[in-house]
Amino acid sequence: MKYKLLFSLALIALFGSCKRETVEKKYYVISNADSISEAWKKSAKVPPPFTPHNLKWYSDVVFILDSSKVYAYQTERTHTGSGNNVDFEYPNYIGLNPEYFLTIDSENFVSFIENNNDIFGIFPDNSVQPIIYLASQTDTVKNIALPQLWEKLKDSKSRTFFSVRRTTEEENIVLSYKKKNKEFLPEKVKWSTNFYNGKVKPFTKDYQKIEETNQLIRKAKETFKQKKMSIEM
Repeated sequence: MKYKLLFSLALIALFGSCKRETVEKKYYVISNADSISEAWKKSAKVPPPFTPHNLKWYSDVVFILDSSKVYAYQTERTHTGSGNNVDFEYPNYIGLNPEYFLTIDSENFVSFIENNNDIFGIFPDNSVQPIIYLASQTDTVKNIALPQLWEKLKDSKSRTFFSVRRTTEEENIVLSYKKKNKEFLPEKVKWSTNFYNGKVKPFTKDYQKIEETNQLIRKAKETFKQKKMSIEM
């Protein structure tokens, strides 16, 4: 009887400890506004989330946070039609390709962007306030790169704004091709209508008509291969 009691107490202590660890470990939840708000309250020196007009989806640099990797790519503003800038509900097709992605190990992410700050411009520069986008394929972000980035931004008193969002359909598909090392032929992909107004697919006449009326849009660009990246950690 004595041994049964001790065994029961040990189990209670074990599961109680596991429960406390589970409760105390909090992750960044994109869809949870309270989670996002609290995260920035606790990071007082970090600028609040900021989404500029007509930059709902992309800025100069986008970082996709996978489970153990960070995939980075760049975009640029492109002049297209002669119409107005329209803030559509869905993103435009940016022409992303697998080779445009730069792959970084999560644990080395902060060191990597520090060593290449001349390219990313994330850390202190009082003349500018960079805007970067962090994207995740899951609603709950468990990648260690995110909290480590927050801490570094706080410590360095960076003025960088950043916004966290779910990955787009295009990012998911192109990233899948990269991971599988498969040839990517965008014209043969079965795209949904989740572009611009949610009613058009890329590579169609209807899509082209809308793009021709949008004066400034974002397009992906291949630049990382043209620059010498520092890999020192």
